[in-house]
Amino acid sequence: MLLMMFASTAADIHAEPFQRSRAIIVGIDDYRSTIFPPLRTAAVDARRVAEYLREQQYEIVLLLDSEATRERIVGALRKAAVELGANDRLLFFFGGHGFTKKVGDRESGHIVPYDIASLVSMEDLQSEAERLRNVRHQLFIMNSCYGGTIGILLRAAGADPRAPTYLEEVTRRRARQFITAGGPDQQVMDGGPGGLSYFAHYFLEATARGLADLNGDGVVTFGELAAYLVPAASNALQTPAYGMLPGHAMGEFIFHPTGNEAVARQIPTTRPPPSTTTASTDLSAVARSFGDMQKPIDDLYAAWVTLDLGRYLAQWAPDAVQFIGSRRRAFADIKAQREQLFPRLTRVDVERYQLWYRGYRDGVAHFDASYDMTFRFMDGRAVRERQRESYKVRRSGGRWLIVENQDYKR
Repeated sequence: MLLMMFASTAADIHAEPFQRSRAIIVGIDDYRSTIFPPLRTAAVDARRVAEYLREQQYEIVLLLDSEATRERIVGALRKAAVELGANDRLLFFFGGHGFTKKVGDRESGHIVPYDIASLVSMEDLQSEAERLRNVRHQLFIMNSCYGGTIGILLRAAGADPRAPTYLEEVTRRRARQFITAGGPDQQVMDGGPGGLSYFAHYFLEATARGLADLNGDGVVTFGELAAYLVPAASNALQTPAYGMLPGHAMGEFIFHPTGNEAVARQIPTTRPPPSTTTASTDLSAVARSFGDMQKPIDDLYAAWVTLDLGRYLAQWAPDAVQFIGSRRRAFADIKAQREQLFPRLTRVDVERYQLWYRGYRDGVAHFDASYDMTFRFMDGRAVRERQRESYKVRRSGGRWLIVENQDYKR
């Protein structure tokens, strides 16, 4: 039977259908370990997500507690790689502990299966995603503590959401996307509304209830999901992040609000937790312009890749400041330094680049960033940097610009 990924609404009638939709959903509360203590909501998160996706005609592979061994998790992904193809999609959801190993200045994220002696690294998941390369759409959702991210490429503009053929384009193109509940060294919050974690609650609020359908077309795209979920679930302990994997071709994983009221009633609409870094009165404004808010930082990194000095400088406000340790640079100093540096470079490789939203107050959005970059010079030198930094951006003249950067924070 042909499983259509869309409801019969006028807005998405031209979306490309999928023959099979499969979800591998993992939830581990009971680790029986002194190293990784029990969790309270991972299993119920997994069951609720499975219930919603089953209602959306997904084939469900549900692995809970002792069932969620490394062998079964990886085995389910490899089985999907054999059975799914170009007309199919796969969603992977993990709820449980994560772990970040640090070797020197390099961080390596892992998810922790029930058999804790055998972790699943983000590199392992990247390898499994590559095995699934024939599957048209892939989405990895990581609701884990301390796990970091599966990896990221620079975000780039895709199809115009206002175009009549938008949904056809984003469902036809390949999608390789991920979203995580927290970054490295962050603890994900249990104890959210309805007995769920905060991240799972806002995920289901966004998709099953459809609150992330920002343009009202009856479809929640991945971009809308991220725009709603990241600011809603950000708080003092966790800052969700999202991005793309290698092989992404500007597709968009999409969701539909549930037509099942029994499922919808399990997801009470709520305000963000009291510890959120986003003022609740600002939340709708933040969500609707979230992609635009981080665009100057995305464009800054893209300018390094293309060695486009004009594009680099265009992302800064005239009154911007940069801090390197105790040193303070005004924009004129930033401009002069970059005008000297860019002509000396032959290439800049951005191996890893990740943003974490940190909040929005008084018109200023705050982000943390982490990157691995190699600067290749005309004299043959190659300088590798693995660093963390932070940004503040502010809307000015119809677009967002960087007003502050604190570099070399590692």
